[in-house]
Formats: sequence, structure tokens, C-alpha cells
Amino acid sequence: MPQKPSIIEIIKQQIKKEDSLPVLNPKAVKIQAEAVKKDPDFGILTRLIRMDPTLTTQILKTANSPFYKGLGDVDTIKDAVVRLGQNEMINIIMKEVHQQNFKSRNPLIRAYQNKLWAHSVSCAIGSLWIARYLAMVEIVPKAFIAGLLHDMGKLYLLTAIEKILESKTSPFKPPPQLIDKILSNLHAALGYNLLTKWHLPDQYRVIARDHHSEEFDRTNLLLMIVRLSNAVCNKMEKNDEATDLSGIVSSREADILGMPEIGVAELEIALEDARVNRPMA
Repeated sequence: MPQKPSIIEIIKQQIKKEDSLPVLNPKAVKIQAEAVKKDPDFGILTRLIRMDPTLTTQILKTANSPFYKGLGDVDTIKDAVVRLGQNEMINIIMKEVHQQNFKSRNPLIRAYQNKLWAHSVSCAIGSLWIARYLAMVEIVPKAFIAGLLHDMGKLYLLTAIEKILESKTSPFKPPPQLIDKILSNLHAALGYNLLTKWHLPDQYRVIARDHHSEEFDRTNLLLMIVRLSNAVCNKMEKNDEATDLSGIVSSREADILGMPEIGVAELEIALEDARVNRPMA
């Protein structure tokens, strides 16, 4: 009697199918390709953004929010670039482009996606905060994107699991505890694969692959920043008052970056403020 495939084997078989790959729409692909260049052309970006009503709305909404609002309303993308600055524009663009893949119709998968998206945005905000706090000027333009994309392997797995759940022939009905374990154990390598398929630069792919690895490049300061931000976000999400920041303060990442204890504490406060004040998607 043939042995039934294991749950991991079922998932790996599903991942090999193209319909399990989270995809960016053609407009998003063009926008992302320009946005992640070393020197993006904002003339090209502006033209591409104007063709996407959702992205245009989000950028104008942000430019006119209380945090950024100046003496008058901003009603053009060109003026929004001036008000927000180029780095902030790129961050908004990448956030909006990738949020489109977090809208499953399956309630279970959507709940996981919502949790994953909230964590990704928090890690992005934290990574940007650390880069600015440590005055790493060259890393600032990359920090938000690196934090935003570090866990995209989990999105890949959730898309595959959703396809399996939709199948009429599969008996696969995993409990949440098993899904958590699958996401934790498999997402890093798949994150590298997904960002490769999305044509992201190598610096972001490496972070997706190595942000949990015991063996990693300690000279990669962008990776150190994302690992540190991720650790603080995970600590906050556990919401365990018995767990303090001491382990993070004494971590290799904090030591390599020269991040002081007060800096880690201020990062936690900044992330809490961002979570409270974050606009609803």
C-alpha cells in the first residue's frame, strides 16, 4: 500500500505549481522595477503612478495627512513628491504595491495575512527608525523596503496553503498550530525564491533568506538592522510582560550595530506609537 505524502510534501508539491506564486500585476511590476533602482527616475515613476488610481489616491492621502500637511492641500503627484521627499515616496509606493497580495477570500488565510502584513509594516518602520537613529545615511533609502519584504516567504506559503484548502481532492485541513510551524520553518528559503521571481535586488533577497539564520554575514549592516527590528517586533507581538528587552540589548545584532540600550527602548516606544497611530488599510 503506497504511503500517503506528508503535509510538508503536499505543500512542497503545491509550491511547484505556478498558481501558488503570489504575483504582482503588470503595473505594479513596472512601478517596483523603477522604485528599487539605485537612482529612480521620478518622472517615470510619476507617469506610472498616474496610471494606478489606488496608488495615486494613497500617495495624495498621505501627503495631505495631518503628519505631512503644510500650508495648503496637495492635489498632484508632482507636488506630493516635493512634500513627502523621494525616500518616503518610494516607501509608500512599495507598501501599496505589495499590500495588494494580502487580500485572500479565505477567512483563515486572510487572518494570517493580516497578522503578517501588520508585522511586515512594523518591521519596516522599525528598520527605517534604526537606520535614521544610527545615522546610516546610505542605508536609510533601503531600510523600509528591506523590513517590509523580509517575511514574504510566509505569503508564498499562505498562498500555497490556500490553494490546497480550496482543492476538492485534498484532505489537508491543518490546525493553526501546524500552520504556525510550517510558516516558521519554511519561509526563509521561499522568501528568497519569491523575491527572486519578483526581480528584487539581491540585498533584499539575502535578508529574506538570512534574517533567522545562525550563520550570516555580520558585515551586512542592512541585514543586522532588519534582524534587530524583527526581534523587537516579535517581542512586542508576544505581549508578554515577563519578557524584557535584555536579550535584544545584548544580541549580536545590537552589538555589531552599536545600538545602545536606550536606543532599543526608544525603538520599542516608536513602534508602539506607530501601531497606535497607523491608519487603517
